Amino acid sequence: MPFSFGTAVLVVNVLFCLSTAWTSATAPDSFAGRLGLAIVDPGGLNEVRAQYSGFFLAIGAVCLASLCGLLTRQTSFVIMFAVYGGLLAGRLVSLVLNGGTAGYGPTILALYAVDTVGLVLAVASLVLDQRGTA
Repeated sequence: MPFSFGTAVLVVNVLFCLSTAWTSATAPDSFAGRLGLAIVDPGGLNEVRAQYSGFFLAIGAVCLASLCGLLTRQTSFVIMFAVYGGLLAGRLVSLVLNGGTAGYGPTILALYAVDTVGLVLAVASLVLDQRGTA
């Protein structure tokens, strides 16, 4: 597979997902704290590891499988679209329900941009790949 825009997007997404999986698995207290969450018992540690580490490990594995030719690139782009689109939709609903971003920490604010960029890259990659230009 020649190196292309879509390949670069998959590589960046794999690195982002594996980094997120690693940090949430190895330092769940710190990870949760950056999100404004407090872990109060071992169940909380388990939940951060399951929800964040497990989820992002799975997404990273799917994108890595596409890079290795085991899954189609379109599969990864659609999953990225669903994940980042869903995250952004949830954030926008929360923004409306909360009446703005007052009280949001810098990590949460940055995640609006991360999710938007992820969604745009997924859509662009899917469109270009379908045209045979990604």
